[in-house]
Amino acid sequence: MKQISPMEKEEKEELIYTYNRELHYSFEPGKGYTRKVDYHYPGNQVIIKQSWDEAESRLKDISSKIRVGQLSPIAFYMEKNLMELPMLSDYTGFMQWRIRRHLKPKVFSKLKPGILSNYASVFNIGVNELMNPPLT
Repeated sequence: MKQISPMEKEEKEELIYTYNRELHYSFEPGKGYTRKVDYHYPGNQVIIKQSWDEAESRLKDISSKIRVGQLSPIAFYMEKNLMELPMLSDYTGFMQWRIRRHLKPKVFSKLKPGILSNYASVFNIGVNELMNPPLT
C-alpha cells in the first residue's frame, strides 16, 4: 500500500470538489510522456463548485415556479439533467414549440400517456415521478 506524505494528505483535504478527476499529462526528459489521474486543480475546483451551486440555485427557482403553477414538471427535469430545449427536442422527437407548450401547467395536465412516457424515458424516470417531481 502506498504511503501518503503529510503534504499530499493536506492537499487532498483542501479539495473543494472531489466528484470528478482529470487525466493530466506531463513530459519528462528520458521518460517521455507520463499520465496521472488526479482531482482538478484548486483553481478549477472553485469554478466547478460555483457552476454546480448556480445550477442548484436555478433548480430551486424552477421548483418554486412549479409550486405556484407557472411551469410544468418538465422544466424541473430539464434543469436537473442540464438539458436545453434543442437537446430535449432531439431526444424526444418533439418540435421545440411543442415542448414550450408542454412547459405550461394547463397543457401538461392534458398530455396523453404516450407523450408522458416519452418524456419519462428521456429523463430515465417513471411517469408517476414525472407527474410528481421531488421539488427542492
